[in-house]
Amino acid sequence: MQGCGVIIVGAGFGGLVTTLGLQRFGLSCRVFEKAPALEEVGAGISLSPNSTRVLIALGLRRQLDQICNSPEALCTKHFETGEVRALNESVNYEKQYGAPYYQVHRADLHALLTETVLGNDPDAIHLNRDFVGFESRGNSVEARFADGSSASGEVLIGCDGIKSVMRDLLWRPGKPHYLGYVAYRGLTPVDRLPDGLIAPPSATFSGPGRHFTRYLIRGKELVNYVAFAQRAEWTDEGWFVGAGIDEVLENFVGWAPEVLHIIKNTRGGHCHKWGLFGRSPLSRWTRERATLLGDAAHPMLPFLGQGSSIAIEDGFVLARALAEYDDPATALAKYEAARLPRANETVQQSAAQGERKHRRPEPGDTMRELLQTQLFAYDATSVAI
Repeated sequence: MQGCGVIIVGAGFGGLVTTLGLQRFGLSCRVFEKAPALEEVGAGISLSPNSTRVLIALGLRRQLDQICNSPEALCTKHFETGEVRALNESVNYEKQYGAPYYQVHRADLHALLTETVLGNDPDAIHLNRDFVGFESRGNSVEARFADGSSASGEVLIGCDGIKSVMRDLLWRPGKPHYLGYVAYRGLTPVDRLPDGLIAPPSATFSGPGRHFTRYLIRGKELVNYVAFAQRAEWTDEGWFVGAGIDEVLENFVGWAPEVLHIIKNTRGGHCHKWGLFGRSPLSRWTRERATLLGDAAHPMLPFLGQGSSIAIEDGFVLARALAEYDDPATALAKYEAARLPRANETVQQSAAQGERKHRRPEPGDTMRELLQTQLFAYDATSVAI
């Protein structure tokens, strides 16, 4: 499409990557974000080669190498003894898949994407815009916001997360439902831990009803950890709330000393927890000139570490489709056909991975079962659309 005016709702990773892709292809777009400031909360995130090749294609390799770590080795450890059960020492994802595997603080990545978008176009992002509805008008679509303002364009993209207003307006699919897992996310300074404890730099401990993942970020000065526990109900108000480390420790009694050291030394003595919610997969994302992307289209459990990576893939494929096809309806149809099967399959694989990770380890378990490396070969920069 030539000079396409694209409206993007949501300035998370998916929305910002979509914007960068459109900017790269010379298409006009604007991002509308309900938050008053662009601040990405949370801690670490893993970016597998299927997403890093997109970020590199967007010209971000130098900056990524500055803010990210690439683990020299990955391993699984026994949840009680801490013994290494499976080790992958020769981690050369770039040689195998053509792109690196990165681990980074979410805020650092979000800041990089934001700065790059605004460097290309200082007026690209509009804050304090709470999306409430839209209306298709022939060859255009109008987005409406809670403050009474509106924006018109040729295409509307909902990148507004698992609680997506766009998804509700398009398909009335029902509310997100709790999936039986609680996650605790914390940061622990390396200098508060015994020397040599964090070896290798990235590890996962899997046990009955729980698992614990940790890796290094911020110049290897912080340990990022995520501790998952199965729980029948989620009763806390809100999805993302504070938690004291005593609560985390109660869930990991009897686990390896390494796990307990990391939890006990959590920065500030507290972390955050959230219940893991999901929505049933959709058979369609697109209606007329409006479509969905990322968690708005396909929220998934985090057990493959693919939620953000799949959203990044979505964003680049959608930008390619809008650049390649003159007709918006054709472009959106091509995008959906290319992306929906892969995204929904990854949703299912992520759920199955949760079952594998929350059982007692067995002798036949391998790193490949935990990493699901077949996901990494996908190339959003060249896949047919």
